[in-house]
Amino acid sequence: EKLLDKEAKKQHHIIGQVFETYWMVEYQDKLYMIDQHAAHEKVLFEQTMRNIEKKQFTSQMLSPPIILTLNMREQETLERYLPELSMIGFEIESFGGREYSVRAVPGNLFGIASMDFLMELIGSLLDEVHLKSSEVVLEKVASMSCKAAVKANTKLSYAEAEALIDELMELENPYHCPHGRPVIVSMSKYELEKKFKRIIG
Repeated sequence: EKLLDKEAKKQHHIIGQVFETYWMVEYQDKLYMIDQHAAHEKVLFEQTMRNIEKKQFTSQMLSPPIILTLNMREQETLERYLPELSMIGFEIESFGGREYSVRAVPGNLFGIASMDFLMELIGSLLDEVHLKSSEVVLEKVASMSCKAAVKANTKLSYAEAEALIDELMELENPYHCPHGRPVIVSMSKYELEKKFKRIIG
């Protein structure tokens, strides 16, 4: 698709948002529909993976810290993956017994980090003990970063939509979100005219 070529941007025409979820973009002889949530998920996932590859991690302190109370299996899982979690920006320390204090989280997770979020992350690692620690943690954290994505049914401004499309342009494969759903679907002028029976056959 040429929509996301940088040169193509000069010819984009953002028509608007429908159902507070999809952005309509006209380009040459096609109408493109972009799912804002899937698009933002993809951008966040790729940003996190880039930071992981470049080892560019930032920590954001939590005040107050989040206190987790874990069962034995959760505690074993956290201890197993603690070095990898620390490497990417988490600060987690034993608080006595089976309680742990989460004092900082990776910068890109700040604002969505909560007790439920952290318990979900630990839960997602419970059944991954047969895989290499670093690979598993990095993939899970990148996937969890998607939770910061703008939701469907959220009104975005034209400037915000344009910025999101610009970020999509930078990605190698912008057409599917990390969970496999399409980010962009298109309909040609020819297909549209067939639907209105302007073209027969």
